[in-house]
Amino acid sequence: MRNDPHVEELIYRVEIGEERWIFDPTSPVEEETDEFRMRLKDGIATFHMKKHYPSAQSAREPVEAYVRAWEIDVALQYGPKRKLHFIFKRSKIIDRDPPPPGTPVTLEGIPSEEAVGHLSGALPFLRHYPQPPRDFVASGDVRTMWSLYKGYLENRDRLMPMAYSCLTRLKFRASRTIKGKMDKRKKVETMYRVDYSVLDKLGKLINTLGDEVEVRKLTSESKLCSPTPEETKWIEEVLKRLIRRAGEYAADPQKQWPQITLAVLPPL
Repeated sequence: MRNDPHVEELIYRVEIGEERWIFDPTSPVEEETDEFRMRLKDGIATFHMKKHYPSAQSAREPVEAYVRAWEIDVALQYGPKRKLHFIFKRSKIIDRDPPPPGTPVTLEGIPSEEAVGHLSGALPFLRHYPQPPRDFVASGDVRTMWSLYKGYLENRDRLMPMAYSCLTRLKFRASRTIKGKMDKRKKVETMYRVDYSVLDKLGKLINTLGDEVEVRKLTSESKLCSPTPEETKWIEEVLKRLIRRAGEYAADPQKQWPQITLAVLPPL
């Protein structure tokens, strides 16, 4: 038994996805937060804890929130086939109040366990590990929206219902934050700095497109036709930007983030 256990380090193995990354072993990624100092090199991420955590489980909470944001951030940039996958391997725990010399000590084994993550993209080989995001937090909304979007990419969900769920989540969050009788899309525009025309166009596409299988809801406006490749690409790009903006807002709700307008989206 340890009298005063303290997690000194957490060790993660970092795996890559289906598509290759080329890494310069002399160029590790290093980062420091209020919680830990991190170093990623040769496929091993070491987190040296700065704050006191008495167990590996408690120490993993801030670390895995951090790596989850990193994974989603890269996934939004490169797609689902090129990924960083953080797998928890072990912890280093010391006793800040060790027993007297000669006292039998039982060492605790920490089993390996998968943590979180995915990341991808059919792009040229990258020479360095992607840097962790500076202004992006994997909030509950971000994790949910990314999970929905990832399910769509893996053919486990339909585009229109998935897009509707993401848009509805932002409207729900904005309505909880901004009180009053303002239109819900207007609240999303104000809170997340997404131009109303983008939200309006996305809503119309979601509510009118889709064949008998893809359609979100049958109404008098339903066209019962699949979206064109251009429409699909446009909706996907909007959703990626909305997920990222939700993470940026979570990182700094007071910052005036650049507005997402029709001009920064693919032509449609």
